[in-house]
Amino acid sequence: MKVLVVGASGMLGSDVVKELLGRGHEVLSPSSKELDITDPESVAQITTWDGFDWCINCAAYTAVDKAESEEQAAAELNALGPGYLARACAMKGIKVVHISTDFVFDGESRTPYTEEDRPNPIGVYGRTKLAGEEAVLAAWPMSLIFRTSWLYGPNGKNFPKTMISAWEAEKSLRVVADQVGNPTYTPDLARTIVDAMERNIFPGIYHATGPDQMSWQEFALAAITAYRDAKQIARGVEVAPINTEDWPTPAKRPKYSVLSNEKLQKEGIAPMPSVNEALSQFVMTL
Repeated sequence: MKVLVVGASGMLGSDVVKELLGRGHEVLSPSSKELDITDPESVAQITTWDGFDWCINCAAYTAVDKAESEEQAAAELNALGPGYLARACAMKGIKVVHISTDFVFDGESRTPYTEEDRPNPIGVYGRTKLAGEEAVLAAWPMSLIFRTSWLYGPNGKNFPKTMISAWEAEKSLRVVADQVGNPTYTPDLARTIVDAMERNIFPGIYHATGPDQMSWQEFALAAITAYRDAKQIARGVEVAPINTEDWPTPAKRPKYSVLSNEKLQKEGIAPMPSVNEALSQFVMTL
């Protein structure tokens, strides 16, 4: 396949490129200066390109708290840009993969969200990502939308890296324990995405996350423990649980954003490895 990857320098995008190249696919990964998805004229150049089978959009405005005061910037990258991209791809018959988020839900459920559940985002980030889903599918119904959550990987900043660095610095750790979701390792998500493309699964929305649900406090504990054990460091690991109210942030976050992966598995896509398996791989990259 010949694949255009947008946002290829990011945490997920870099792993998607690596996975595609490792399977022998041809990849074009322009920088944001070469292809600015928030600029319709820049995106229009895609209609002059020949031979692409797929376009994977990993570009996003992901600063959840900053989005509350930068709604226009978040909307341009998360909503308008994906719509421009999907329209240009539709004109050339290029199939689209777009990455979305668990934040399209309000967190009021107590059972894993399915693709049939009604989104109800409670912050700017979630609203703009939902608008992006809608824009992509309206412009090009043959698209694949993958909602994922709690991403971490070898490249870029992420939660377990921050927790491990704080533990190494012997800081006292207090982490929210009443928000529950699915940690998702980006190399595993990249494999899932490329599997779905190669199998040419039915278009639409799919949930694609790690299989385990846990709180941020449990995730921090698991990540630090995996790192300590891998590096054979003789120190205890303590992460104090706190409530959301004890750690106020500009953006509200869903208390429960666990996603069901059943629909994707019915398409023949294997579940991702457990969080412990993924963390054992992740800590070796540090």
